Amino acid sequence: MVLIINVLTYLIGLSWLGFGLVGIIDPEIFTESSWAALHVQITGQFGMSDIRSFGGLLTALGLGIIYATHNSVGMKSWFSAFSLLMLGLALGRSISLYLDGLDQTLIIFALIEYTYAIILFIKSRI
Repeated sequence: MVLIINVLTYLIGLSWLGFGLVGIIDPEIFTESSWAALHVQITGQFGMSDIRSFGGLLTALGLGIIYATHNSVGMKSWFSAFSLLMLGLALGRSISLYLDGLDQTLIIFALIEYTYAIILFIKSRI
């Protein structure tokens, strides 16, 4: 069980690291492509800066998860914090689904975010 949680935690860290780097390197793919999570248009230099800074946040999140997984002694509280971040993301998406209408892609994202939160919470307890 511990091995499976560790592997899943590494995969979560790698996924956030990858998403974040895409946001930093090419914000337009991150926001305007058909598969992007953020269906927004970048309208200027400040928009590019905001998307790149969000990519930096996701990159730091991924690196933090990988670091804490690799050096897990004394890092349980880190996983509690990561779990709360994922839960906040999932709750915000759920509220959006309720207020703005259901969309299959957003439901899938919400399920992934809740799953990430649960895995990181379990990691914080073992």
